[in-house]
Amino acid sequence: MSNIPISVTVRHLEEPASKFQPVIQSEIGKLESLFHNITDISVVVEGISKVANGAELKRKVDITANIKGNALAATAEEENFGKALDVAIAKIRAQLSKLHGKANDHKSVPTVEVAVK
Repeated sequence: MSNIPISVTVRHLEEPASKFQPVIQSEIGKLESLFHNITDISVVVEGISKVANGAELKRKVDITANIKGNALAATAEEENFGKALDVAIAKIRAQLSKLHGKANDHKSVPTVEVAVK
């Protein structure tokens, strides 16, 4: 179980937030192993009606991860909740990996010896 505080908000859907909480909690717990400085995460699950070619309901997942000094955000819109969550988690994971890499690269910059003439 993750120690990261997670807030889940559901908009324009009849399902309660408690329905999505266990799945979100398990997926977010995997992110904690990648980057330990996550202070909190906000997840918004939204139902979107697309009326271009007829009535169609999609799921939109917005994830905002707050990390000491940074806020990362990812959005995914798919035909069901599981796919949207997977895409949004993949986007956040890529951002966390990039941020983690920058932090590690910055610390390991070798000093350059200056040639004296």
